[in-house]
Amino acid sequence: MKRFAAVLREALPVRDDAELGPASSSLVTVEPLERPVLPALRWDVFVPITFCLVMAALLATRSWIGAFCWVFVPMLVGAGTSLAEVGWKPVREGWILAVRGITVDGQRKNSGSVDTGDPDASYVYLFTDEEGALCAYRGTNGGRDEEEIIYDPRNPGVNQLQRRNAAQFTIGLAFLLTVVLPLLGCGVALGLMALADLLDFVSLTVL
Repeated sequence: MKRFAAVLREALPVRDDAELGPASSSLVTVEPLERPVLPALRWDVFVPITFCLVMAALLATRSWIGAFCWVFVPMLVGAGTSLAEVGWKPVREGWILAVRGITVDGQRKNSGSVDTGDPDASYVYLFTDEEGALCAYRGTNGGRDEEEIIYDPRNPGVNQLQRRNAAQFTIGLAFLLTVVLPLLGCGVALGLMALADLLDFVSLTVL
């Protein structure tokens, strides 16, 4: 567009100094136009529609084994996806703290629930970050009057007891490998079996 405007300006006649004309405006102006934005794909609509269409095709072609497998796909994949956050959060935070975490001393802030020995109580430790701001660790781990707290300097809200960080990472990774991945793997395998059953019927029908 800019190249076109430049060529057009060169082709227009040059005004005489005595000829009246706009003093400060150009005969050709370039106005940028906004490109139309494509609507975002809504997965909450796309996934159910796709599932129903595939199931309808399986039932229409009497692919009973494929239909049986396809029923379990959303259950397994949905459960694996939901549980992935449970395992991914401690793995991600444990890795961040191990790579760039800063360790400081934290002082326990007593509360009634903690003093009564409630096993579900949240222990609170106050610590000061490198910028001098007062931050807090809250969790079910703790009990000592003073603990070493490791925190992310970019986000002090991501913190953990120093002695618990490696365990947090290991438990999260084990959860992903032993629970989440098998669920997702089984869901994908059953989905592929269902689609293979459908494609076999289609290929036999065409031939």
